[in-house]
Amino acid sequence: MKRLPLVVLVGTLSLTAAAQDDMPAMPPAKVQVATAALRNMAPQIEVSGSVVSLNDSRIAAEIEGVISWLADVGDAVEAGEIIARIDPRLMKVALKRAQANVARLEADLHYREQQLKRAEELAATNNASANLLDESRTNRDQALHQLNDGRAQLERAQGDLERTKIRAAFAGHVVERLASVGEYVAIGEDVLRLVDTHRMEIVLPAPIALTEFIRPGIEVTVKNGNVERQHVVRTVVPVGDSVSRMVEIRLSAADGDWLVGTPLQVSLPSDRPVEAVAVPRDALVERGGQAFIYKVADDGTAEQILANIQSTVGLWVGIAEGVEPGDRVIVRGAERLAPGQPVEIIAN
Repeated sequence: MKRLPLVVLVGTLSLTAAAQDDMPAMPPAKVQVATAALRNMAPQIEVSGSVVSLNDSRIAAEIEGVISWLADVGDAVEAGEIIARIDPRLMKVALKRAQANVARLEADLHYREQQLKRAEELAATNNASANLLDESRTNRDQALHQLNDGRAQLERAQGDLERTKIRAAFAGHVVERLASVGEYVAIGEDVLRLVDTHRMEIVLPAPIALTEFIRPGIEVTVKNGNVERQHVVRTVVPVGDSVSRMVEIRLSAADGDWLVGTPLQVSLPSDRPVEAVAVPRDALVERGGQAFIYKVADDGTAEQILANIQSTVGLWVGIAEGVEPGDRVIVRGAERLAPGQPVEIIAN
C-alpha cells in the first residue's frame, strides 16, 4: 500500500478544518412566544350543551283580517320593523267613522257650553230659574263625557289601523311562516316565528355534584368540531331535577359566536383546582411519540424540555418540571427547531 507523505496529510487536514470554519452558522429561527404562568388547573369532564336564543317567539295577529303580506323565511329584521301586514281597508273605514263621530260630539259640546253660558248670564240677573241652570250644566257635562268616549273610540280605531302592521318585537331572523298571504286570521292567531339571533346563551345540564366546583364568572372551554372558544358561566340554576339529578347551567355567548341550535361539548371542572405552572397547549411539540416544549434560554437559544404533563384545562397545560413562571415558551415556529438553535422573537 502506497503511503502519502506526512506533508500531504497535514495539508489535507488543514484544508478540512478551514472548510469547517468557513461553514455558515445556523440562522436564527423566527418564533412567537408566550409566558408560562401559575394557574389553577382542575380535572374536567365533558358534557353536551346547545346554543339557544333568549327570544324565540311566535308573533301573533293583534287584529283580525286578511293577511296581505308576510316577510320571507330567513329575512333579518330590526326591532320595530314591519314583518307582516293585514288588509287595512275595514280599519280605515272604522277610523273615518270615529273621526266623524268625534267632530259631531265636539260641535255638540260647543253648543251645550254656549247654552250653559247664556243660562248663567240669565241667572245672574234673576231671569232664569235654578232648574234651567242645572239642566244646562247637566247637558254640558253629558256632552263632555260623550266626547271623551268618542275620542277613546277614535284612539282605538287608530290603534287597530296601526296593528294591521305586525312589527318585530326584537331584532332577529324570521325562521318560519305560520300563515299565508290571503288567509283570514283571528286575534291571537300565530303568523310568524321570529328568533333573536343576537342575544344567545349556551344551555347544558350538569350533575348536581359538580355545582360545588362551578360558580358564575368562571371560564370554561366550549368546542364544536375544530372550533374551540372560552365562555363565561352566567348562572347555575339553583334547582335540580329530582329524577335525573341534574341542574341547568347557562353560559354567556356573544353575537356571532355560534348559530342557534349548534350542539357543543363543554368542559366542566370536576374537582377543586390545583395550582400549577401552565403553558399554552400550542407550545407542545410531538416527536417520536414524546411531547417536548422549547423555551428561550438566557443566551437567546432554544432549550428543549421533555413535557411532563400534570393536567390539561382548556387551552392550557400544566407542566410538572422544567418550566418556571415567567419563562418564555415558544408557541409558533417550534416544529423545526433544533436544541441550542438561536431564535428571533417576533410579535404575536
